[in-house]
Amino acid sequence: MGNTHIGSVDSLKLTVLIENSPGYDTYLEGCFGLSLWLELRSGDTCKRVLFDVGPRADSLFRNAEMLGVDLNTVDMILLSHCHFDHTAALAGLLDKLGRPMPVFGHPDIFRPNFVLKPEFMDYSMCGQNGRQSLEARGACLVLTKSPVEPFPGLMLTGEVEHTTAFEESGGVSCLTIDGEGNMVPDRLKDDMSVLVSVRDVGVIVLSGCGHAGIVNIVTQCTRLSGGQSVAGIIGGFHLLQAPIERTDQTIQSFRKHAPGLSFIAPMHCTGLRPSARMAEAYGEAFRELHAGDSVTFTANP
Repeated sequence: MGNTHIGSVDSLKLTVLIENSPGYDTYLEGCFGLSLWLELRSGDTCKRVLFDVGPRADSLFRNAEMLGVDLNTVDMILLSHCHFDHTAALAGLLDKLGRPMPVFGHPDIFRPNFVLKPEFMDYSMCGQNGRQSLEARGACLVLTKSPVEPFPGLMLTGEVEHTTAFEESGGVSCLTIDGEGNMVPDRLKDDMSVLVSVRDVGVIVLSGCGHAGIVNIVTQCTRLSGGQSVAGIIGGFHLLQAPIERTDQTIQSFRKHAPGLSFIAPMHCTGLRPSARMAEAYGEAFRELHAGDSVTFTANP
């Protein structure tokens, strides 16, 4: 994959609508999952984007209202992968919006996806969040394996290339059904991330769960940006069940591939010990982000 030209924005304001736990001293709902509200400004233009929607529409609506975020103004929705903790609120959100809405994701996002141990659990987009149901509700699906730039400075990575030796592809024991009807391991190739290029700041990497490997994701974002410096990494790193050695290798790789990193916020599925390790490694650059928290990256005047 060669370098891809990407535009830039003057500022990115990110507000956490859904995360496992609420921010300190708030009355927001903690909810296992992730949803990030992005406001991207370039000159007089502002685009409002939802990166993932979380598992429950009622929690999404409640937190958004309490934070003064008007979901009706959203311009597009980006889905990181199929899992319900990132997508299940979509049908309810589309019902609320009541208008056509661009929804970006991977072509395989509607495939079967489930686990059998310790018991059967369906992780897939099905029922009211199945393809036909969502399209009937106004979803204008844009499904691609390739990188796409819906707005100058905002890019979806497309399918992430696996380049590391130590990152497990998938990260969970999910299964799917292949074209011949066989039950096979699902490596979650639909896992995609977002990069935002902020003028004078650098690239901000946003990861839903990081099933593709957070170092693979950062490496791909660097390539797609044409070699711009990665200034921030935010979202799920999926290190919860990984050996602690992998966290240390991840930090070492960040030092190599993102030497200018000034903001790191592991969330959702990263895990307490990996997050603590990163807090120790990055000091003041480390941030905890929970539901209700907000951060802004702005170009120099």
